[in-house]
Order: sequence, then structure tokens, then C-alpha cells
Amino acid sequence: MIESIHGVIERKEPTMLFINANGFVFNLSICIREYEKLPSVGTDITILTYLNVREDLMELYGFIDKERRDLFINLISVSGIGPRTAINLLSNASVAAFKENIVNEDIKSLSLIPGIGPKTAQRIVIDIKEKIVVTGSTNQDIDSSKLNFNVDDIYTALSSLGYKKSQIDKVIKKLNQDGDFEGNIEDVIKKILSIIR
Repeated sequence: MIESIHGVIERKEPTMLFINANGFVFNLSICIREYEKLPSVGTDITILTYLNVREDLMELYGFIDKERRDLFINLISVSGIGPRTAINLLSNASVAAFKENIVNEDIKSLSLIPGIGPKTAQRIVIDIKEKIVVTGSTNQDIDSSKLNFNVDDIYTALSSLGYKKSQIDKVIKKLNQDGDFEGNIEDVIKKILSIIR
């Protein structure tokens, strides 16, 4: 498997990315949510990849972050979902919301994502629920407007330190209630570590 490609963005489209790596131009399929995060043409970038190989085809799929690629790989393990379908599904829902719905067995919410019917949603839950690790927040009333980063990054960082999601939820809720949930990620994590139990 080609783990990643490092090079210069030569061209980008909502569903396609062209990277020039030492004179070789790679054409990668991407989801629209990845396109929205891409830097400008001419910028150096490292993209995580998944190589899909068939008898008559070899195609690369590109991902900015590992969490989205992991979910993509889990999705294509489900009967009836190929790489093209999986990349389209990831264009229509955030990774955090998608994973939350799977873990909560929320068939109704999954079925609302374009490309997923009730039967497919049920297969997704049955086949990959145990493989999913939820890092995102379930606090729907959290005000993240004063943050200059994605809230999910806090969960990723603190989970790697051994803290449980329920512990992180509790502290974030407290900081939010105190009006102290603001600033850059380093400051917020320091605040959390000072009070987390």
C-alpha cells in the first residue's frame, strides 16, 4: 500500500487532487470536505492515501487526516459499499457525526446521509460499530465560536494521554459554563489538564 504522497499541488477540483511528486503527477480522488481544507495550488503537501486495485483499474484516494481514511477503510469493508460510494458518503457528513451515529446505532440519522438507505445503514452499524473509536464531542450546547481550532482535536490529544471521553466531556462542559472555553488549543488543553479528574 502507498501510505502517503508528498509533493506540490498542481491542480485541485472538488473531487480530484493532482500532486506533482518529483516529476510524477498523481491523480487522487478526494471527498468534498477534504477539498475545502486544501491549501492553494503550488503548495507543498503530504496526503495520506488508499490504493484501490482491481483487474482493470488502479486508483488512489487521498485524505488529509488519518481519522477520515480509517473511517473510509472501515466503510469499504461493508458489503455493498465500494470506494466510490464511501468517498461520496464522507463528502456528505463529518467524521465525528458519522462515527457518533454508528456507535449510537442511529439508523435514522445514518439513513438521512445521501447514498445510505435504512438497510445499508443497518449493515454499517452491524459490520463496523466495534471498530469505531469516537473522539468527537457529544455536547450539543458547547459554544466553540471563540476557538481557533476544531474541538475534536482536544479529544484526540487527551485520548492519547489516556483520558476517557466522559472525563473530557465533563471538563469541557464546565469550561463552557464558566465562559472559559476559548483561545488556542494549547491554552485550552492546559486549562483542562489543571482540572480534569
